[in-house]
Amino acid sequence: MQETRRMRLQAVIQEELSTIVSREVKDPRIPPVTFTAVEVTEDGSQATIFVAILGGAHGGHDGAPPLSEQGAKLRMKDCLDGLTSASGFLRRHLAKILTVRHIPSLVFREDHGFENAIRVQELLKKVSDSE
Repeated sequence: MQETRRMRLQAVIQEELSTIVSREVKDPRIPPVTFTAVEVTEDGSQATIFVAILGGAHGGHDGAPPLSEQGAKLRMKDCLDGLTSASGFLRRHLAKILTVRHIPSLVFREDHGFENAIRVQELLKKVSDSE
């Protein structure tokens, strides 16, 4: 598959998943999420979707107390399990939208980018406060 076609496919998959998951997937294990990136293999047979929970997996931004490290891992695992169980429904939806012969299988992975950025920001703040 050509690089430009693959990049367009990745963008369409990311956009469609973000709308369909928030509107039509009713699994209680899936909190509000954002799809940060989509990587489609060279042959187009598999799409790896990177997922981040809005507000972070630890929570605490909506007035509820923040979760422990173990609780955050469990929350993300439940979210990924919910998305994996809904992957058949999501693939059927993508089949209606995409103009490719074979719809890629969907694999969901946790994206640590936001949490790492927040952690670095907190560490830099501590360093600047101590000086």
